[in-house]
Amino acid sequence: MSERFIVVDLETTGQTVSKGAEIIEIGIIVLEGQTIVNEYKTKVKPKAKVPPFITHLTGITNEDLRDAPSFEEIAPDLRHMFSQGYFVAHNVPFDFTFLNESFQQVGLQPIDCLTIDTVELARLCFPKAPSYKLSDITDYLGIEHFSPHRALSDAYVTSQLWLHEWEKLAQLPFRTLTMLRSFIPFLHSQIEEWFDRLVEQKRYKYNQPYQHDDHHDVSQVRHDDVELAFSDWLNDMNQRLPYTLREKQYDMANHIWDHINQSAHFVVEAGAGLGKTQAYLLPTLYEASKGKRTLISTSTIQLQHQLVHEAHQLVDDLKLPPRVTLIKSPRHYIHYHRFMTYIDHFSDHHNYDAVLTATMLLVWLTETETGDVDELNLPTNGQQIWHYINCDNPHTSKEGSYFHRALDVSKQSDCVVVNHAFLLQDRLKQQRLLDVDTIIIDEAHQLENTARHQFARQLNYVDIVHLLQDLEPLLTWDTLEQTRQLADSFFRAIYQAVEFLYDDDLVTDTGKAQLILDDETEDLVLQGDINDQYIQLNAMIDQVIDEIEQQVVHHSWYELLRREAVEQLFGIKGIFAQYFANDGRDVKWIEMNQFGAKNAATLHLEPVSVADWLHEQLFQSTVPVILTSATLQMNHDFHIFMSQTGIPQQTDCLVLESPFHYQSQVRMYTPNHLAEVSKSDIVSYTSQVSDFIIQYYVGVQHKMLVLFTSFDMLRLVYKQLKRSNRLEHVTVIGQGVTTGSRDKLKKMFESNDDVILLGTHSFWEGFDVNDDSFKTVCMVRLPFEMPSSPLMQAKRQAMGEQSYNDFYHLALPIAVQRFRQAFGRMIRHESNRAVFLVLDQRLYTKRYGSSFLNALPDVHMLHSEPERIITDAKKWLS
Repeated sequence: MSERFIVVDLETTGQTVSKGAEIIEIGIIVLEGQTIVNEYKTKVKPKAKVPPFITHLTGITNEDLRDAPSFEEIAPDLRHMFSQGYFVAHNVPFDFTFLNESFQQVGLQPIDCLTIDTVELARLCFPKAPSYKLSDITDYLGIEHFSPHRALSDAYVTSQLWLHEWEKLAQLPFRTLTMLRSFIPFLHSQIEEWFDRLVEQKRYKYNQPYQHDDHHDVSQVRHDDVELAFSDWLNDMNQRLPYTLREKQYDMANHIWDHINQSAHFVVEAGAGLGKTQAYLLPTLYEASKGKRTLISTSTIQLQHQLVHEAHQLVDDLKLPPRVTLIKSPRHYIHYHRFMTYIDHFSDHHNYDAVLTATMLLVWLTETETGDVDELNLPTNGQQIWHYINCDNPHTSKEGSYFHRALDVSKQSDCVVVNHAFLLQDRLKQQRLLDVDTIIIDEAHQLENTARHQFARQLNYVDIVHLLQDLEPLLTWDTLEQTRQLADSFFRAIYQAVEFLYDDDLVTDTGKAQLILDDETEDLVLQGDINDQYIQLNAMIDQVIDEIEQQVVHHSWYELLRREAVEQLFGIKGIFAQYFANDGRDVKWIEMNQFGAKNAATLHLEPVSVADWLHEQLFQSTVPVILTSATLQMNHDFHIFMSQTGIPQQTDCLVLESPFHYQSQVRMYTPNHLAEVSKSDIVSYTSQVSDFIIQYYVGVQHKMLVLFTSFDMLRLVYKQLKRSNRLEHVTVIGQGVTTGSRDKLKKMFESNDDVILLGTHSFWEGFDVNDDSFKTVCMVRLPFEMPSSPLMQAKRQAMGEQSYNDFYHLALPIAVQRFRQAFGRMIRHESNRAVFLVLDQRLYTKRYGSSFLNALPDVHMLHSEPERIITDAKKWLS
């Protein structure tokens, strides 16, 4: 077959022909080899009118199509174009199917040719690409796209994308191509013959085996010991910077250095916009000049990368030699030899996600320097494979481990950036992988939660079934089925107990029923029949472990499976043992999906306090620990934060206010017409909230972030906003309703002009929008934790035993801190202006409302009628 490629793009009025959708524009590029030899474009007159949203997307109007030919008129000549060659499209199942159904609708036979899907091959060839939408992948590859959503333009860039994919495959090492060959028949793209020719050309031209290099440069950068005092060195560095350090950055840097020099712990609250990252990086670089090493920990992986980028920029600006590196937990890194074992024994060819993941990883290994999974954009089920090929296993060798590569580099670096989970896991496993002279903890308000999550455990029926599925090659069907049935019976009994005992009010923010196991309910649930079933299931797990350990396996992959399985089974036994132990150290609860299967119950447990453990692991050492964040105080006091994190109460603390002029940058409004939330039912309150959001958005015309404390409330508001005719052209995004991760929803929010984003807990902090037009944060109710939260109940009980008022010493401080965090979402630069809407009347009707108002900087506040607020906000923002 000649290498002829017909690259097609269709613009249509909908998704399927059977539901009345029609073609309105066709663009075709014809390639002979890698040369464009023909192009074809035509508009097509549909039988029905073009929907407004299609006109908005493509720019094609009914007037544009008035004199265009019908599809029936062009179909015979069009069909002839596909008599020979490959049909190429970006998302070929859509274009190929739609075109064939259109042919059949006018009485023609469907075309029959091999297909190539450039979406699929883009995932294989460019596994690091952040997105595979046509506009995104072409932008990633530097392919200019002049008219997105116009057929010929889309067809042209798709042809260029195919040529990039061709070139990438042709450049791969011969060994990689031969390993890919066994997966090619199981892709959607029908390129077997084409790929075989490519492999043969490579065999004779290059024939270079792929070598995995376990050696890497870990030579340490040499520093001349600086003789200058820190204050003089800091002045010298300030002269080198292309900007001038703020006075408060000087203060913070000097205070940090003083405490490092005294080997003393230190807590500093640095207001938003102060530039705290540079303020603590400068003492770090000074330390490096003296041969001292610093570990910096932040709350998320995203912030890790951001911090390293800032550190490299600062090092470049100052023309200093220190090496700053990043390391994550072992599960983030691929283990080369484990992956090769997986490939050698791959048998899951009918699992498309497994096939695609394997091909992506083979290509990625030829280009990655880090082996970090965060470089990848894996398919949804690709993570199941990653579990078996990463470095998070005590039995894996250092050879082939990208984690140990990263660790070796980190050990020779002056500054190592980690996340809280890595830092605490390292302490939990008592590994002490990194020996440093100073520890700096940024986003320190997250330290306690992260520590608790390190100890938290959860287990459900699906976890056990997934493990049993992985064990199918190692166990008899009878053993697997007996274990599955015992697990099913146990979790059904748990489900029934929760169904019988739980209070209708005890529902999570995602709508799941919740039963907290206090002394009374723990005795009721974990005794009798459930305890008997637990004993049977636990004994069966012991039997499974014995069977696996006694087996003689000859496949290295099965040996890997066996080790993983035994470790996971012991982990399950450990969770059960901890759950059925009545030691009072952990809070335990059960969640069930009321609308799911009758075994859809999950066991949860986590410690009530981690303060003692944190104190022992971090603050008893002579290594100075510097803790910083923009929100550490509660009611202008560090005491609660320090108590929760185990910091010695005599530790020095400092507050440095934000340099932003909030009085001239922010206006805060509370409409006075809304009912008090605590006195209203959820339906009537959300109806009022929805009406105000619609009225405000229509009046002000700026994108909004709306924050909720309850998923039920978010879902009701989402439905009402979506039904509103006044928001017909507005994109409404709801966390937990709109499909996608938090990061995906954030990107949707950033890329749209007319958009309202509704978010719950994870959007209250750490949500920085890269969009200067972002103007309004709306808080639907004051951010008190749900009283039914298992952790809050356990903490309230503990405080009651110490004769504390749990509202004023627990619930209120936490709510005020989250209130401050939400306020901090708005202003990121001196040029920003924003509106802070608080819809909860308790801010003004309750005595404790002043605690929230006094926690904010000096801002203009207005509690008034909605019409006045909207008029003022529109004028303010414009």
